[in-house]
Amino acid sequence: MTEEDKREFVRMDVQIPFLYRILSAEDAQKIQCPNFPDYTYFTDYIAGELVDLDQSISRAVDKLHESHAEIADVLRLLEQKVEISRERIDAVYQNEEIPLRWVNLSATGVGITANVNAKQTDKVDILYRLDNTMPIVLLRCEVIQVTHVGGTRNKLSLKFEKISEKNKRDIVMFLQEKQIEKARRKKGD
Repeated sequence: MTEEDKREFVRMDVQIPFLYRILSAEDAQKIQCPNFPDYTYFTDYIAGELVDLDQSISRAVDKLHESHAEIADVLRLLEQKVEISRERIDAVYQNEEIPLRWVNLSATGVGITANVNAKQTDKVDILYRLDNTMPIVLLRCEVIQVTHVGGTRNKLSLKFEKISEKNKRDIVMFLQEKQIEKARRKKGD
C-alpha cells in the first residue's frame, strides 16, 4: 500500500488565493488566530518582515561596497526586488486581494514551498479562499515537517489544528472538481 493510499483525504497541487504567517510556539500562545479574515493580521506581519530584510540587506551591501563594488551592485538589485515585494503587499492591503499561490491541499492540511525558516515547534496561520464563490477561511496549523528543498527554500507540511466539517467538505468538493477538470483536459489531449 502506497503512502497516498493510506491517506484519509485526497491531496492535490492547486493554485488558490493564499497567505501565511509563521509564529514561534511562544508567539502562538500569546497571539490568537483571528476568528474572521483579517488582512492586516497578515499584511502587517509580511510588511514588517520585508522592512527588516530590507534594512539587513542595506547594511550588508554598504559594507560590501567598499571592497567589492560589482557584487554590491547585484545586491542592490535584490534590494529593489524587496521594494517591489513591499509594493505588492501594499496593493494586497489596499485592494484586499489575496495573492495566488501553489499549495498542496487536502481536507486535513496543506503543503507550501517558500523561502521560510520554520521549525516543527512553530505554528502557521493561513488565510485562503477556494474560489470567488466561497468565503475566506482563516486557520491555525501545526508544522508537521520541514523539508529543505534547496537554497533558502523549504517545504512545510502543515496540519489544520481546528477545521470545521463544512470547511473539510468544501475542500474535498473543490479538489474533486479539480480532479474532474484535470481528467477532462487529459482526455482532450
